[in-house]
Amino acid sequence: MKKNISLFLSLYFLITTVILTPAFAQDAEDIVKNTQNDIMLVAGAGAAGAILGLSTLSFVDKPSKHISNVWTGAALGVIAGVVFVAYNSAQKGSEDLMSSKDFNSMERVAWHDKNIEKLTFKEVQIGTQFWQLSF
Repeated sequence: MKKNISLFLSLYFLITTVILTPAFAQDAEDIVKNTQNDIMLVAGAGAAGAILGLSTLSFVDKPSKHISNVWTGAALGVIAGVVFVAYNSAQKGSEDLMSSKDFNSMERVAWHDKNIEKLTFKEVQIGTQFWQLSF
């Protein structure tokens, strides 16, 4: 059990600090604070799932045979917490990109009109000597 927990925490730290953290400048304190908040959120979701699993025991005749409901609820809570944290981490980067006031829609259109030849290819060919696809 301890190996599973340490493996989960190691993977979680790896994913949140290396993969999901935006590459642009964030202070080390912000990263640590965000990671702590994310861990607390996942742990809270796991605890809430365990409580929901525990609450199902009052509806069965022999609760001792259905203890797995608690673990299942905790696992589903942790999974939901990780999905929520991953989604929020992904949205943080897109909010920064979408809120650019220096580059509004009209400026984007003008930039695309100016650079259209750099952005498009005359013809793209994909294939081998047996089949050819052009578009």
